[in-house]
This record gives sequence, structure tokens and C-alpha cells, in this order.
Amino acid sequence: MVGLPEAARGFFYVAIVAAVAAAAVSSTASTAHTRWSFFLALLLGGAVAQVFATQTPGNQVFHTGIAFSVATALVLPPQLVVVVCVAQHLPEWLRQRYPWFIQSFNIANVVLSGLAAWSVRAAFARDGVHMTASATTSDVLVAGAAAVTFVLVNHALLARMLRLARGQDLSVSGLFSLDGLIADCVVAAVGIGVTFMLLHSWALVVVAALPLVLIQRVLALPTLREQAFSDHKTGLLNSRGIDQPARNEYARARRAGRPLSVLLCDVDDLREINNRFGHLEGDAALTNVAAAFRSELREYDLCARFGGDEFLVVLPETTEAEAILVAKRVQSWLAEHPLPTRHGTVAVGVSIGTASLEEGEMQIGEVIARADAAMYTEKRTGGRSFLTVG
Repeated sequence: MVGLPEAARGFFYVAIVAAVAAAAVSSTASTAHTRWSFFLALLLGGAVAQVFATQTPGNQVFHTGIAFSVATALVLPPQLVVVVCVAQHLPEWLRQRYPWFIQSFNIANVVLSGLAAWSVRAAFARDGVHMTASATTSDVLVAGAAAVTFVLVNHALLARMLRLARGQDLSVSGLFSLDGLIADCVVAAVGIGVTFMLLHSWALVVVAALPLVLIQRVLALPTLREQAFSDHKTGLLNSRGIDQPARNEYARARRAGRPLSVLLCDVDDLREINNRFGHLEGDAALTNVAAAFRSELREYDLCARFGGDEFLVVLPETTEAEAILVAKRVQSWLAEHPLPTRHGTVAVGVSIGTASLEEGEMQIGEVIARADAAMYTEKRTGGRSFLTVG
């Protein structure tokens, strides 16, 4: 739990204790009329769904396994709700290798949410409303109330943890935004469909669960697109990712008669860093350069690892004189933030060429070519290498 704030640690322990206590209390319920085939089907379906979890903005993970957790709360006794909620996370844990406290909190969250949903169903069952294959209006309303309870409890617990652990308020996490609630409520609604299909016919369960495949793929597409346009080592854009945005900025500058500048940067002595300290330190050097750009560039500037040890920066609304100042700030940041290694520190330097939009140029590639020539001129005249070991 290194790096987890003290308040978040306290909430983590409260959630774990609450989940264990609720599971212990629920263990006394009777399993005499349990449909064990339902248990196995929901356990398998939930485990498969969890394996295909999708990363969403805000560094959160979207689970279609919610559908099977909700279905479990609607048709199984509470102790088996606990078993399914815990066991369906194990394949994901083995695959993703999340830190133990993150996965433990996720499991506790789902257990508490599942038992809360089961409690809603059980309360109505005492009044004679039971889940049946006929799916009466009363059955559907009770199932809907249980599903909504699951989603609200799940989001409330996660929102609190994100607030304590990462400082994210509700506006940042989006857990109680309309989109955030709709996404999980739709998946929970699929769980209701799975429940009644399971009670009616095994063959219909597959049909009811198929929308989960579509939901998972739709949510995965933005992530796949981001990965295609990002450099995995630095987190910046790659050459493909910066291409169209750079063209758009160039076209806007030409159309509006506004300044635009380009920086082309080459990491000094990266080969020597790799040879002396290893390729992992070379990757760390690239990450350090990326950090310099993040520190010194504006939010709307474009920055990419252009290839190998080269970085491309597009600066809208920037004259060449202003671009030179940006380049100097980047070089100064790197000089002030040396890279720690096992053998001391390495102050990573970069050679930077600048160029600005000129009359008569028809595409941004011409500006980049001039910046490239300026960068190599700087390297030949000594560059800005700060390679030192101490």
C-alpha cells in the first residue's frame, strides 16, 4: 500500500471489514433450494466477462461482469453471491497483476454491492414477490430496484476511494455523471435479462448476454485508437498520432495568417547512455525528455516522439523567437532534473532545431524539414549535451 494516503488506507480497511462481516452474516442462509447449475453458469460467465475488462478515461476499469453479479444477486442465496463476486475476479487478478490492495478493494466493493442488491430482492421476497420465469411486472420492478441498488452502492464506494486515494472529486471521476450511471445501469439491465432467460430457458441466456460483447467492444475502441496513436514508452503521441493534428494546425495558421513554429529535438548521446547504462536507462532518458516537454509546453501544444530519439513539437500561435525560448526552457529543465541511475545521475541533453511558418510553403513538412536542418546544425556545432555522471 505504498503511496496510498492514510485516509484512503482507513477507508480500505473499513470496506474490507464490512465485506467480511456481511459475508459472515450471510453464510447462515439456507441453500436448500439452490439451483447449482445457475451458480456454475453465472460464475463462469462472470469470470469470462471480468477477463475482458476495458480501461476507460480516468484510469478506471469498466467491467461487464456487473451483469452476472446482478443476476447472481437475483437468483442465488447470499453466500453464493459472495462466492461469485470473489471468484469471478480471480482470473482478472492473475491476468492483470494489479496491486493486491486495489484488487482486494474491488472485490470488497462488488461483494457489498451484490449483497445490497440481494437484500433488496430478499425484502420483496418476504412480501411474496419472487423471481419467476413468467417475469411479471412486479418481478421486473424488483429486479430493477436491486440492479439500481448494486450500481449506486458500487459507484458510491468507488467514488469515495478515488476521492481519498487520488483526490478525484465526482466531476473528475464521472461516476455519478449521467453517462457514468447509464453505462453501468445498461450492463445491470442485461443482467436482469440474463436472470429471466436463465429461469426460462438455457438457450436464451446466450442471446441475452450477447449485448455484453457489443458493449465491451464499443468501450474498447477509444482505448485501441489511443494506443494506435500513442508512444508506449513516453505516453506522448507517435508520428501517426501527430500527423493530422499538425496538418490541421498548419492549415489554420495559413488560413488565419497566424504564427506557427516547430521544434525538432534529438536526444544527445542516447546511444552512449544505452551502451554505458543499459537500454532500460535509455528508455528512462526518453521518459525524462517527455517529462520536460510536459512541464514546459502549453496544453494545446502538440508533442510526439517522432521516431527513435527524435521528438517533434508543434507550437500554434508562436513566433520563432518565442519557440527558441521554449527550447531553452526545455533544455534548462533537463539540466536541472538529471536522471538517476545505479551509477549516479545522468543529465540528459537535447539538441533542438526551430523553424516557423514562412510565405510560400504549402505543407507543414517543409517547416519540419527546416527545423530538422537547424537541429543537425546545432548538433554539429556542439549541441546541448549534458551527459554527466556523479
